[in-house]
Amino acid sequence: MPDDWKSTLHLGDFDRVCSRLQSSKTQGLTSSLAKKRLLLNGKNKFTLPERPESKLRKFLRNCFYGFGILLFISLIFCFILYHLKLQSPHEEHDPEYCIIGVLLSIIFLISGLFRYLHDNDDYGVVLAFRDLMPMYCTVLRDGRKQIIRSEDVVLGDILLINYGERIAADVRFFIARDLEVNNVALTGYSVPVIICPDHINRDKWVARNVGFACSHVTKGYGEGLVIACGNDSEVGIMARLSMEPRPRSRPRRHIKEVTYYTHIVSILMFFILLCTISVEGLTFQMLIEFNVSLTISLAPLYLPTLMYFGLWQTKRTLLESGCYVRNMEAASTLGLTTVICSSLFGSLTVRSWTVSELFVDGELSNAEHLHVADLNERVLELVRVSVLCNRADLTPGQRGVPRMMKTLDGTDYEKALLKFGMRFFSSILQLRRQYKILASKPYDTVSHMQVSVHRTVDANGEKNYYLFVRGFWNVVLGYSSTCYVKNKLVELDDIHRDTIVDTVIRLKKIGRHTSAFGSKVLSPDDQMLSLISNGFANKEKRSFDKFMKLYCNSLCFLGLISIFNPPILNVRNAVDRCRSAGIKLVLLTRAELSFARAIAKTVGVIGQDSETIEDVAARLNIHESEVKRSMITAAAINMQNWQKKLHHQRWDTQQLLMAHVDLVFADIAVEQRYMIVDVCQQLGAVVTVIGSSVHDTAAIRRANIGVAECASSHASQSSADIILLEHNFVTLVNAIAESRLLFENMKKALAYALSSNMAVIMVHLSFIVFLIPFRLFLIILLLIDIFVNALPALSLFYERPEVDLMNLKPKVFDDHLINRRLIFVAYVQVGIIEASAVVITYFVYMAYNGFLPRHLIGLSVDWYDDSVNDLVDSYGQEWTRAARKQLEYEIASVVFITLVIMQCINLILTKTGHANLLKHGFANVRLNIAVVYMVCLGFLFTVLNSPEYLRISHVHYTPVFWHIFPLIVLNIFLETARRYVFRHFPGSWLEQEMFYGYL
Repeated sequence: MPDDWKSTLHLGDFDRVCSRLQSSKTQGLTSSLAKKRLLLNGKNKFTLPERPESKLRKFLRNCFYGFGILLFISLIFCFILYHLKLQSPHEEHDPEYCIIGVLLSIIFLISGLFRYLHDNDDYGVVLAFRDLMPMYCTVLRDGRKQIIRSEDVVLGDILLINYGERIAADVRFFIARDLEVNNVALTGYSVPVIICPDHINRDKWVARNVGFACSHVTKGYGEGLVIACGNDSEVGIMARLSMEPRPRSRPRRHIKEVTYYTHIVSILMFFILLCTISVEGLTFQMLIEFNVSLTISLAPLYLPTLMYFGLWQTKRTLLESGCYVRNMEAASTLGLTTVICSSLFGSLTVRSWTVSELFVDGELSNAEHLHVADLNERVLELVRVSVLCNRADLTPGQRGVPRMMKTLDGTDYEKALLKFGMRFFSSILQLRRQYKILASKPYDTVSHMQVSVHRTVDANGEKNYYLFVRGFWNVVLGYSSTCYVKNKLVELDDIHRDTIVDTVIRLKKIGRHTSAFGSKVLSPDDQMLSLISNGFANKEKRSFDKFMKLYCNSLCFLGLISIFNPPILNVRNAVDRCRSAGIKLVLLTRAELSFARAIAKTVGVIGQDSETIEDVAARLNIHESEVKRSMITAAAINMQNWQKKLHHQRWDTQQLLMAHVDLVFADIAVEQRYMIVDVCQQLGAVVTVIGSSVHDTAAIRRANIGVAECASSHASQSSADIILLEHNFVTLVNAIAESRLLFENMKKALAYALSSNMAVIMVHLSFIVFLIPFRLFLIILLLIDIFVNALPALSLFYERPEVDLMNLKPKVFDDHLINRRLIFVAYVQVGIIEASAVVITYFVYMAYNGFLPRHLIGLSVDWYDDSVNDLVDSYGQEWTRAARKQLEYEIASVVFITLVIMQCINLILTKTGHANLLKHGFANVRLNIAVVYMVCLGFLFTVLNSPEYLRISHVHYTPVFWHIFPLIVLNIFLETARRYVFRHFPGSWLEQEMFYGYL
């Protein structure tokens, strides 16, 4: 925490502070001094990026990212080849290269578009902070009021603030006339704060003499001294930290890995180009075509499509479960989470307070077990006072709604009391009419009490006056002199006071908010009636203070009512799922320490088997200093007690994170939130932060995945990657499971799509090494990538998990989308089998047409020579160039159909990576449709004849495909055997080298 003099300007004597800042209550700053400070400290605005990156530039950057450069070079060469063919007088017009160039251009742009769409737009948070600051404000300078731009406000200015305005800087109020501010723009919650210049606290958010920049003034008038401007203000600190660079997302890291793969391919292609130039007999045009086709086959053109579709599908699934994904890349990164930093309320608790216990008549009772028939006079009186000394009311327009289901207006505590009272009083409206309210002072955080005066009229027409008080237990006890014990009115002595205090401490330890209630029968006189005649309006504070001094003494202490914010249904199960998934939970809250610790135990953040130092000391009945560190498994820290330098706090936080399983940080500041998230990341964690207010914005931005609640501030929602549409931690845990499933299915999709690459590589090697007339047209390569690899692979994203992925720990340091195990399975095990199938069908079909295998080696030079029209086959038949071209088109169809058949089998086998395929089942309807689609595609290409555009022709000898049946059986056997070994010999060498799944 900062310890310089500026951080204590809201604490010291006001006149001394003014003197230090060379300002005055009545004169303000001088214009010359204000101008000097403006030049010295800069303008009163947040340091934000001036303008976002243009959309066109961002789109082009994504187009040329990774293998997009190779794709762009390939399409350029295609258009060059097309131009060379047009310039050649001996070549007939052939649109092949033009079509390929256009298709590659479309793929190039679509790939960039997909990366552009799932790229995060960080400029939204800049706009959110920029819109918070007001444009103009009123200051006092040289003894005169001046309206200036808010950015020209400097330290020491006197701000004049009226109802309806926003505060331009952090101010210390010295005049407050019925002044209320609302920090809804900062916290996300609309709670009025009454300003009291005399109420001072070290914590600015607890003090009532401080107004924060960007807060709304909802009532009254005030004057304040500016104590912080721009980046030094509370909101400025949040904005500055929120603009820090974010960690790279998981998909971006995977794309970075593909970029490294692209560099390797580029270097490889360069050396292959040098080698192919030395091959005799092949034309320059054919060598260029060979290198372009090999580049296309090696570059995973379908990767952006697969990644975008997977992220889009997961985004849709998460939206249905209550998570709106703003940043699509977070849908993948979320599954890698190892630490969740959550705020206390909202996601872990239901935000619906209910009355849990009553302390009345000297006894503590459970509110759930109370019934109307069981109420004695003392309990009934306590409930009656809690309803009358209460500003909550029924929301209008609920005619026909069941009584106990009606919504209420008011604070959380008051609504809980009114809802509880509705159980015992049939008509709240009738009760309040019977006890007519004459004066009322609402509860505030300065006096910590609510006071109301009521009048009743009995059957004889006599008027009775009552004083009801609700507030902090110690405040009400201070005004009380009697209480009821076992239905008898007794003096409130030290024994009874100690009983009440012990009860409050017990309730506090289990996470209860407790208020005390007192009452008194008033004897009316003219002075009392005069004091209450104004209704205790804020502007008549002297009247209220005088009334309290004269009449609010010797109260009868009625009892205590505690309310409880219950945990969300199944939240403990969700916390247990996080632990089994290797996710550490850290609670960050501005709540008081004991209350935060109690709620953490209730929701399971501090487990049943975990003990803090306080728990160990209480169990062993020893002092906390005697507890050994090895006995502590959980820690609850009051961060307000950490007054060290920030780097010392970082060191302590590291030790706590490594030493304790469960952690709670209470009374935490903005910079400390940011620091804890940063320390977790430095320790190698992938951090998810849940927040709702501007306080959380910096931590949300720093986290790997930022999560905001639906009813949160605009700045926190603009900073977040994911927005919880329901205040439910369970929803986030389910989203983590879906994100893990996305990563598993994406690896399956890639393993399937990459399997055909080995066959294409084998074709190119046989062409360039053995000079076999065996090559694939560029259009065929694109058809394979799109219709055989990409489209069927999309169905794998709908596959259900093989095991419960939330019982597995994420592999943070082995998080590779394309790892060596996946490459081995795709290229070696399955890839070689598919390549063998392609080679076999090629040789069989060529033998059927008269070219035996031994005759094909070294034949490519003559085969592709357009001047050779009498090429002799193995049986002495002569082949013209036109006939050979026709045979090439048929071979292209044979290769395409062979890959369709092999990939169809591979698609079914890729459904599982570990589980038994038959036990896993075939519930994936989309994959079943994809199998039928591939069968139809194979039949279509046996009869399709389009040599001009698609470079294919119908197959005359269909029995050629029976020769690959043994390879199909071999592939099924090897994949089944591999899975059998994985299941029965877990942790074996084979599993470590060949199993690419399970995170």
